[in-house]
Amino acid sequence: MTEAEKLALIRKELFDGFTLEDVNYITEGDRRELMLMHAERILGLKPNGEAARYYASEIYGEKLNRHDTIGSFLFAPQEGVDGWISDLMKLLACLLDHNPWGHLFSLRWLSAHFNAANGNDPYQFSPKNEQLLVWLERTVDRRIAALVGKMVQNVAEIESQKISVAIYDYIWEELHQIKFDCANEEECNGFVNNLLGTFDKVNAHIKKGRGLGLSIEEIGLIDSLWCEVPNHYPQDYVDAAKEIWQKIKAVRDNFADGRKTYDDCQLFITDMVEIVLPITEKHKIDMELDDEHSLPMSYLKYWLDSIYFGNDPHFG
Repeated sequence: MTEAEKLALIRKELFDGFTLEDVNYITEGDRRELMLMHAERILGLKPNGEAARYYASEIYGEKLNRHDTIGSFLFAPQEGVDGWISDLMKLLACLLDHNPWGHLFSLRWLSAHFNAANGNDPYQFSPKNEQLLVWLERTVDRRIAALVGKMVQNVAEIESQKISVAIYDYIWEELHQIKFDCANEEECNGFVNNLLGTFDKVNAHIKKGRGLGLSIEEIGLIDSLWCEVPNHYPQDYVDAAKEIWQKIKAVRDNFADGRKTYDDCQLFITDMVEIVLPITEKHKIDMELDDEHSLPMSYLKYWLDSIYFGNDPHFG
């Protein structure tokens, strides 16, 4: 069956009773709103979006998580009714994949308020994108919001590791057990509410640390030594983190060009642990060194890894 024949079948089965010829004449914004309305409707036809997945796969292949299957999806709408339906199927495929790195998905498909020029940046889905978080909270398209929210969760987990694994673990623990059927609006709302609530708590934790005069690196270090987020920034941990960071920052700031290999990183971590341990001992911070699987030591090494590679966090 040709793509034109598939589009004709989709139009018959999914849009019987709907007049679509108007897409040739209406504004860009109205075309988008019509597409979102139908995307929301189709996602709700069967549990877990199976109807949407089936029809999208008819155009873009069965393995929708193969990122070379449908190509990039920047904001460049196709012309005509068939083009509009094809774009709708691609939108559904991107949403069901919920991988912001996969198809260079532009947020402009969701609202004209988003900048189409940012479509090639997966970090447009960062929880730092306040405009997107407002959209997630307010849009009437709750099924779409939940699927976009999964993209935001994925980016948040990557970004949070650049501060501390303790923050990553907190986000993961708060959200990974929340399963939602994208056809169930109540479940979708529950997921989005939990997502936004989790970000609020993380940001409040970072804001509190900033209010104490801590840098983002010092906040991440305290989280790593305490092994839990949010925490109340105990004074002994604050004092230790400031002293440790002063010494490690001096080393990092003097890195020579090219010191970016895995082996160099391991040497850096080993050297820095030797600096950290006497300071934590002085401040009576328990590093659980008698435990072969010391959590504070593991978190500390992850933090040092992010410091070595100079990852700039997106939270905070």
